[in-house]
Amino acid sequence: MANFNRTNYGQGSTFESTDKELYLNIAKEVKKFPAPRMELVKRIGSFDQPVVSHKIEWSLKDNRPVRAKLAVAAGSGATTFVVDTPGVFNVDDLIQLPGGQQHIVTAVSGGTQLTTRIWAGSNEATDIGDTIIRVGGATAQGKDADDMVKHGYQDLYNYTSILEDVVNLSGTAHNALIRGEENSRQLSARKLQELQEVWQTQMIFGIRQKDDVTKTTTNGGIKFLIDEYASANAVDFGGSATWSGSGSAGPQGKVDRLLGKIAVKAFEKPVLYMGAGFMEKFKYLMSDTIRTEQENDTRGIGVVGTYLSHVFGKVKIVLIQERTGYMNDLVLAIDESMVGQKAHRGRDWQTYPLGRRGDSFQWQVLSERTIKIDNPQACGYLYNLDAANPDLA
Repeated sequence: MANFNRTNYGQGSTFESTDKELYLNIAKEVKKFPAPRMELVKRIGSFDQPVVSHKIEWSLKDNRPVRAKLAVAAGSGATTFVVDTPGVFNVDDLIQLPGGQQHIVTAVSGGTQLTTRIWAGSNEATDIGDTIIRVGGATAQGKDADDMVKHGYQDLYNYTSILEDVVNLSGTAHNALIRGEENSRQLSARKLQELQEVWQTQMIFGIRQKDDVTKTTTNGGIKFLIDEYASANAVDFGGSATWSGSGSAGPQGKVDRLLGKIAVKAFEKPVLYMGAGFMEKFKYLMSDTIRTEQENDTRGIGVVGTYLSHVFGKVKIVLIQERTGYMNDLVLAIDESMVGQKAHRGRDWQTYPLGRRGDSFQWQVLSERTIKIDNPQACGYLYNLDAANPDLA
């Protein structure tokens, strides 16, 4: 019987490829990350904390506050004050009353009762609800150190989501993949692009949920985490009437309101993420606060690139091109230094061979991922925009 092998005929065949070779070939193609419509996925980085389970937990430890309101009225020349919030003031803090008089804190009892001595300014009476602020420190030379101020923190958590799809190739297409034909590379890359597109949507609109029976979890997205931990940062844009308004009642006023909400908590300048429908209306306002990225000799109106805010200065604007319409009613303001995405350990985008079924070969494209916001109060969003993208209606 004739021996039809490559030694006799010099003919290569995919049948001579090992399973390892087939796996590496498809994996190489799948790990190409397509760029279109992936702005959020590309911009949001990772975080240091390892993801080793279906649940990730972290603590929100904010900076010590600098303001508190009086819980009890105090007369002119008083040196004892009771505030409504513990953990704000410490010994040797320099505090200021509403009228400008400054005191040095000499003792703190129970976190809320302050004993002070008058340092500068004229005596003044204070009332319940008046605000006292910490304006500096006044520690005497050679003085022993005081105890650390302790203030509460909040535990936050999220779950992971598993995203998967299957690449199914006929025997012929499978052989073409080994030979490096374009059609099979496009197929595997498209599967990944679809999954990344879905993941970008889930990064924003995912709802944190767990089902013990089916062992299924889904991550909470950026909007969910804001709603859960910083609900006051959801700002009503006001619908169609706002587009014809001016000042604080107009579009710029609403954007300023959103940025003002997060200004105290943000570590870095936030980024505004908006959909095409909002961008289409926003760019025609022709306000000096709205800047495009076009060159001076470019004719027409360019896509908005930055917004001039009174609290942050120039704020970058990023357009999210998406096909579902989920950004029709949302503008996000995100301190990107606070937000991270990460795969479960060993569960980044990978392919797993599922074996051969008849004249077809299958691989599973899979990743398990989650997101984290160190401090959700550094993020917020506008809603009720009346800015639907007509192409997605």
